[in-house]
Amino acid sequence: MLSEEMQIVAREEIPRMASDSEEMYKMHEMQELAKRQSEKMAALGQLAGGIAHDFNNQLMSIIGNATMIQKTDDLDKIKEYAERIIHISQNSANLTRKILMFAKKESSTNKPINLKKVMDETYRMVESIISSEFEVQYNYGAEDKIILGDEAQIENLLVNLILNSKDAVENQFGKIQVGTVDTVVFSPMVLSHGEILKPGKYITIYVEDNGVGISEDVFMKIFEPYFTTKEKSNGTGLGLSVVFGTVKSHSGFLDVKSNVNSGTRFEIFLPVHSKKQIIKRSKIEFKSNLIMLVDDDEHVLDVEAELLEDLGYEVVKFNKPLDALDYYSQNHRAIAFSVIDLCMPIMTGKQLFEKMRQINKTTRAFFITGYAKQADYEELTKRGSIIIEKPFTCEDLSTQIAKIYM
Repeated sequence: MLSEEMQIVAREEIPRMASDSEEMYKMHEMQELAKRQSEKMAALGQLAGGIAHDFNNQLMSIIGNATMIQKTDDLDKIKEYAERIIHISQNSANLTRKILMFAKKESSTNKPINLKKVMDETYRMVESIISSEFEVQYNYGAEDKIILGDEAQIENLLVNLILNSKDAVENQFGKIQVGTVDTVVFSPMVLSHGEILKPGKYITIYVEDNGVGISEDVFMKIFEPYFTTKEKSNGTGLGLSVVFGTVKSHSGFLDVKSNVNSGTRFEIFLPVHSKKQIIKRSKIEFKSNLIMLVDDDEHVLDVEAELLEDLGYEVVKFNKPLDALDYYSQNHRAIAFSVIDLCMPIMTGKQLFEKMRQINKTTRAFFITGYAKQADYEELTKRGSIIIEKPFTCEDLSTQIAKIYM
């Protein structure tokens, strides 16, 4: 039996030992957190380096071709250099869209698209690069076809998933199934990576293979940027990260089922688009040829004004929305329609348009933007507004203006 003094010592020792255990646990947690943070920073640095590399190459091409324009009087050569600049600039725009996808930002290009048409065309494109030794089945089984989305992003998503399955069944007899089914969710469901699938009506895209499967220690990491189980020469680790970003930008959900040596099934739930949301615009004729142009970037404003003038319009331009509103309040009867940048300081394009509608309920405008939140995009398109993304060509501008007259 312990003496009273020894009992006191023992009682004091127990909480101290418990305290030591808690401290060790906390220290371990902090070390793990620091490790994960270090890995994230390394991935971010690698991503930033890749972006800088691509952008600098594209800027070098733009500057080089612009320099050659300065040095020649040959009109054919000038046209050739200018076409190169346009092409390179469009590639740069595609790069910024990819960056937003990696960052899982919302897309500003979502519009009603025929998912079946996109999937049919994408499958025909990738079918030729899938080995003939694989059994590949494709079936668009869903009755619904229309979603709110971006064709290029959906195509990229499908290509990534199909090639991922191809790699999983490589060097063995394999089978890949691609298709869709209608899905109605009545109550919230927990998906593989912790997301909650909300009740609603969806088109489910599935890509399934009978390949090597995904091990338990890898499963929760597959959507992390730059995580890959492939050799460096065979993959960057960005494929599934892009897939996840695309799904999120389409207000969708993603579920994965996999067993080692038994295959993997990816399921993507995309909301069905309600056709009732589309507002038809009545045909209108303008007596005036005057356009009010509003963009806070003066350099961009000048170029946009020249493009509009080249299309035959008279342009009054403003780089401050408050100045534009003041002008509109005095001269709105003379303005055929307005071209307004969505993202501006002090007053956004959407706010400016609302103020203009208070002055003139029948005012017409379309919006230009370098980046718009999906919520704003959907709200404006539901009203029948037109949105064009920067950078755009003169042909793009002409096509959008034609829609105002419809």
